[in-house]
Parts: sequence; structure tokens; C-alpha cells
Amino acid sequence: MKKSMIFLIFILSFLFISFSYLYLTKPKQMPFMGHFFDKVFYGSLYYLNLPDKSYTYKKTRNSNLKLHIFNPKKPISNSSILLFHGGGWAFGSSYSLFKMCRDISNEGILCISADYQLALKHNSKVTDSMNDARDAFDWMIDNSSKLNIDKNNIFVGGGSSGGHLAASLAMIPNEKGETYKNIKAMIFFNPALNTSFFDRELPNNINDRRKDLWLYIQKLFEGKSNELSPSNYIKEGLPPSIIFHGKSDRTVPINIVEEFTNEMTKKGNSIKLLKWDNKGHQFYRWDKEAYPQVMNQLIKFIKDF
Repeated sequence: MKKSMIFLIFILSFLFISFSYLYLTKPKQMPFMGHFFDKVFYGSLYYLNLPDKSYTYKKTRNSNLKLHIFNPKKPISNSSILLFHGGGWAFGSSYSLFKMCRDISNEGILCISADYQLALKHNSKVTDSMNDARDAFDWMIDNSSKLNIDKNNIFVGGGSSGGHLAASLAMIPNEKGETYKNIKAMIFFNPALNTSFFDRELPNNINDRRKDLWLYIQKLFEGKSNELSPSNYIKEGLPPSIIFHGKSDRTVPINIVEEFTNEMTKKGNSIKLLKWDNKGHQFYRWDKEAYPQVMNQLIKFIKDF
């Protein structure tokens, strides 16, 4: 009985300390359960596939943004891939791509999963995340010798909003009207490649949850969703690209990426769209059936260069 009481007191004390820590460290704009999920779920992903190195590429007023490096044990080339996670420019974690990065590095290719500012964590906007993506890519270029990579042989990619960030590097001009010309290819997973509709009227058939998300993301674009949409910058001479997409995706409907693919093809760009039946958003990371298929196609795409 005494041991049971001691054990109960220990558990209660642990829970009290843990929840107190979460409450005290919670960003003002982040819901408590979102913070709990971020720390507990995403935090555990870090330890399941530890990166070989992590470098701070940028310091902001409230965070150190890192690039998490997964080095190949047996390099097959000096190519590399920079990935951005999804989460609607508001949440998510670079840790969510650690397994994918580790599997890519096991195929002989250096892979990097990038942090960037998120609205619920850092009170940021879409343009802040886009600037972070540029700074992450610049850091890779400037430190290519340290990473032992070819700065002209870097693939960029991402899922959902991370796909938007990857595309923006090659497609959306910065303040100087410049885009990156040395991107080898682009890799997209259920990508948000057309964001212009966020400044249009809200669809009639949208449920309350998606309505709230729509309105929130609309604020993050600050009236620039048309200006910041990769779909509006399709031109000749863009890097080759590949898209992995679930046909049942309700967050980024398949017709949006099909239209993007068609427009890219019309401009003479090399682009491949791979579609999966009965798969939704983020299927490429969690679906046990689809993940090996996605990885096989992804590795083949990289090795073909």
C-alpha cells in the first residue's frame, strides 16, 4: 500500500511538473493542445531518427532555426536534397521529415530537414517563412564545402506548405526580382502550389473546421496570396520537378496540381505527376502501403540526374 502511494505521488508530481512546463513555455498564440502535440509527438520523432549534425542557419528574435543534416554512410554522388515540412505555414516540425531524410541518406544522398518560422510558434507570416527558406538555401550554398556537396546539384522539396516554400525558391522573385537559378530539381508532396484562392470568397460547401483554417491562413498571406502563388510564376526554363499526390486529398484537391502540371508542361518544363488512389493529404509520410512506393520513385528521380 505504501509503495502504491509513493508511486501515485511520483506520477502526479511528474504530470504536474510536465504540464506546468508546457503551460509556461507555450507561445501566446499557440493553443495548449497544439503545444502539447508539438512537444510530445514531434519531440519524440527527433529521437527515433537522430540527425548526424544540426546547424543553426538563422537566429530570430525568439528562436534559432536549424538545418538537420543526414549524411550518407556510402555516398553515391555529391547531390543533396533540402526539404521543408508542411503545416499550413503555422505549425508542424522539421522532425516530421526525419525518417524520410534518414531513408534518403541510406540510399547514398545527403538530406536536410529545415526549420522555419511558424505562425503559431513565432507569430510569423507566410513571407517570413519564405525568407527563412531563402536563408536556408543560401546557408547550404555558403557551406557546401563543409557539407561536402555540390552547390549546383541541390534538390529542393517539401510537403503541403513546405512544397510552396520549395517552389518559391525557383519561381517567386525576391525583393530584387531574383530567383535561384542553381536548383537541380524540385520535389513536391501534396504541395500548395496555387495559393491565389485564399483571397477569394469562401467556398459555400466548406465545413467549420476548414473554414476556420481558411480564414486563419488568409490572414497569414496578408492579402498577398495571389502575389505569393507559385502557379502565377510558371515560365520556361524552370527546374525539372516531380509531384506525389493523393487523389482523395481535400486540403489540396488533385485538380489544382493537375492544372499546375498542365501549365508547366505547356511552357516546356519537365514535370511528372504521380497520383495515388484513395490517399489523402500527408499520405506520403504515414501510409504504410504508399510510403515504400513514394520512396522508390523519389530515389529513382534523384539518381536519374
